[in-house]
Amino acid sequence: MSFNNKEFINCDQVLPNIVLYIDHELFDTNEVDLVENHFGNCVSCRSKMEQEAHNLNLVRNLLCNALTEQAPDDLNDRINNQIEDLYNQMIRSSQTQSITEFTFTQTTYTEFTDEGTTQIEITREIRREFPLE
Repeated sequence: MSFNNKEFINCDQVLPNIVLYIDHELFDTNEVDLVENHFGNCVSCRSKMEQEAHNLNLVRNLLCNALTEQAPDDLNDRINNQIEDLYNQMIRSSQTQSITEFTFTQTTYTEFTDEGTTQIEITREIRREFPLE
């Protein structure tokens, strides 16, 4: 982030960089001072920064809680049974086969609205790829 006027920065210069400020990713101490001075003088930007910090903490807490949850036992059992069935099918077949890739992907999309609400969408995918014959 760079500022044109080093004595005072306007809201348009601060607002796009609020998350950088919250996450301590502004490394130039002069820029940090300018942003903090702006927050001290601009109630609107300070309020948006506080709301953004609150939203980010909510999302971090939600994600931390979601990442520590264990998959249900029945899901683990079904996945293990399917893998075992596939393995047994491969063993019984006359051709030697091997699984080339088995991946699990989880994507999280988070949206913060101007009204202060948060929407989170989590997509999970399990993919098995086998060699072409």
